[in-house]
Amino acid sequence: MTRFMILPPIGIGRGQWGAMKVRERPRTARQYVVGTLRREILQGRHQPGSRLRQEEVAARLDVSTTPVREAFRDLLAEGLISLDAHRGAVVRGLTLSDVQEIYQMRVRLEPLLAERTFDNVTDEQIARAEALHRRMCANTSPETWASLNEEFHATLTGGETQDGRLSGIVYTLAHAASPYVVLSMFARPEIIEMNNRDHAELLALYRVRDREGVSLKTELHLAQTLDTIEREVERKSSQQLADLNRDTEPG
Repeated sequence: MTRFMILPPIGIGRGQWGAMKVRERPRTARQYVVGTLRREILQGRHQPGSRLRQEEVAARLDVSTTPVREAFRDLLAEGLISLDAHRGAVVRGLTLSDVQEIYQMRVRLEPLLAERTFDNVTDEQIARAEALHRRMCANTSPETWASLNEEFHATLTGGETQDGRLSGIVYTLAHAASPYVVLSMFARPEIIEMNNRDHAELLALYRVRDREGVSLKTELHLAQTLDTIEREVERKSSQQLADLNRDTEPG
């Protein structure tokens, strides 16, 4: 099982990388804790298998244990930690098999949901999605962008408010994929611009009421994201193996 972490982009020192913060202030203590721990895990500050102690996290982030406990549940749902009866919260990290499974399901189910909900999409929904798109284009924070991305797609397909089992499954998968979206953008910030272009094309297809085009663009968009993450994992794995071999060479 391949596990991986994100290293600082070329040209950015570790000090600068660690100091990067989400620009939009979290609305609640729970969101602050979730965002901080998610960012630290994705940046490799907590290695897979390491333990997160509730009291230590609360003291470090200057919050009570209640939002930390709630944040652990959110991170568990995202697949970033596991909860062990004896060790508590344990960092799980992200795995290549996980992201492949999530996106293989999304590639099949989201175009289907887009087709089923297409006739019910109103001009008002498209306008809201366009407003979200403008915010995403003006944003450079991977975490904030990923949150807006979930809202963008949910706006066009009905999200949690849409009746039916399919919409619930798609929404759950999209939420589970969010950490991987953040991961890919930490590794390659230019991915934000690439995804913004995809969203602009998708909105144009909705505006001209091209059902087939919307379905196809949705599928291609997801497949492209999976390909980007897979290539980044392979690159990181090769880099880490090379570093390990160099460190073990006789001096």
